[in-house]
Amino acid sequence: MIKKRIFAVVFLVVILTFSLLNFVNSMEELRDILEPVKWSDYEAVLNVPDALDIAMTESLYKRMNFIEGYAYVQTLLDKREFNNFSYIKDEEGFLHYASFFREEEDDFFEYAFRMKRLQDYVSKNGTKVLFVVAPGKYIEGSTKLRTGMPINDPNGVVDETLLYMNRLGVETLDLREVLPNKDLSYEATFFHTDHHWTIPAAFYATKTLVETLKERFGEDLDPTGFYTDINNYTSVIYRNGMLGSMGRRTGANFCGLEDFEALWPNFKGRYYRESLREKGYTVKLRGDFSETVMDVDILKDNKDIYSDSQYSVYLNGLSPYDYLENLDRKEGSKIFMIRDSYFSPVMSFLIPMCKSIDAIWSLEDMGELDIETYVKENSFDYIIMEIYPYNISEQAFNFFKER
Repeated sequence: MIKKRIFAVVFLVVILTFSLLNFVNSMEELRDILEPVKWSDYEAVLNVPDALDIAMTESLYKRMNFIEGYAYVQTLLDKREFNNFSYIKDEEGFLHYASFFREEEDDFFEYAFRMKRLQDYVSKNGTKVLFVVAPGKYIEGSTKLRTGMPINDPNGVVDETLLYMNRLGVETLDLREVLPNKDLSYEATFFHTDHHWTIPAAFYATKTLVETLKERFGEDLDPTGFYTDINNYTSVIYRNGMLGSMGRRTGANFCGLEDFEALWPNFKGRYYRESLREKGYTVKLRGDFSETVMDVDILKDNKDIYSDSQYSVYLNGLSPYDYLENLDRKEGSKIFMIRDSYFSPVMSFLIPMCKSIDAIWSLEDMGELDIETYVKENSFDYIIMEIYPYNISEQAFNFFKER
């Protein structure tokens, strides 16, 4: 009994100590959740326990040590799935989303109708609308998986959404048709550890977007071809510093680190940026490309690879709201983008060719922002909605619901 009592005391001390450390480590996240809550709002109060549970889990003390330990065991076992098939790894080492069962499909026709209503509303002012779909990492017939791996394939959803968009007369751009290609291989288009495309792929998409605006609407943003010429940018490769959002979930032991290629413009420019962050504060920047559009600190060698990926060097990855203004242009196109993080580098490469770009995250849920109201209260030359295949949902088309 003495041994059992000693073990019980030691066990309780360890558990209580770890719980205290975890609580202290989570204080900032817990404060961010509890302070804005209106306790008189019944619905808001009901959401608090789930939010606290997620915050405590995400900020668990030494969380990544536990994940990396688990990842190391999975690697020793030569596993291709992680955390009960949350993610799977193909035979080339790329991480993908997994799915055994999918909910009943959403009303894609209604989503297309909302884009149509938006287009009808702004067309009387001469505003043009374009719907853009970014490519996903899974390519049927090309991605090599072990037998029985339940890949989450969004291509059917994308096809149906584009079908209805085209039927209703909304101009579309399917970037799956241009990426990957003979100039940019699959390996050069996507990260192993992240769901995003690489920066060279984003630059290629920017060039394709500029060509599409010229072909469809007669808008030539780059008459001389200067800004869409990759030779006017310096490519810098940062070795073994990239661990994407997927990799931070599975651990570097499961997927490894990878290189990150950034493109730095060789030309000068002056820009203004106003950005609303998720915690509700606004950041205002003025200066050249690297001082406003880029967050160069994330490329430093001593940066914690678990805090954020190097993909966030452009526009900090994603903010609920961004406004970019080209101070060197007195005139030029004004563009409004309803977008996700795929278009952060695209917006960065596009702003030297435009007067201004306004952008709202399509999945934002902040009370300060409303896409429909913003469209009605402002005037633009173009409205571009870009969406990542896995983001096609009711939340992403939260505008012009009324018939």
